[in-house]
Amino acid sequence: MNKILNADAAGPAMQRVYENSHIALAALPLAAPFLKEGSAPYQGLDLALGVAIPVHSHIAINSVVSDYVPKGFKGTTRWVMLGTTGIALAGLLKLNIQGPGIIATVKQLWKKEQPKVIA
Repeated sequence: MNKILNADAAGPAMQRVYENSHIALAALPLAAPFLKEGSAPYQGLDLALGVAIPVHSHIAINSVVSDYVPKGFKGTTRWVMLGTTGIALAGLLKLNIQGPGIIATVKQLWKKEQPKVIA
């Protein structure tokens, strides 16, 4: 638990996780246009993004906590960050499992709304 809480200071293993999540977040979205919506690889990509985004953010923000939060508040701040990461992970997984998924949700940003016909 201490490694997760102090994610930025946990040594080379956590640094590798951060670097791999960085690569995943740069590369995975590029595959989305080439995958058939609803296919197993498409759903796998959604799930991978749903895990990589919160993990990457958690490690990065823990670095900010280490550098800028006063010593007496670091423990509390890290617990809050762990809770926030858990909520983000749960929300993205729910979006992927019960909703349209991360990719489809982002695609909706560029869809034109159909005019509503009032009868």
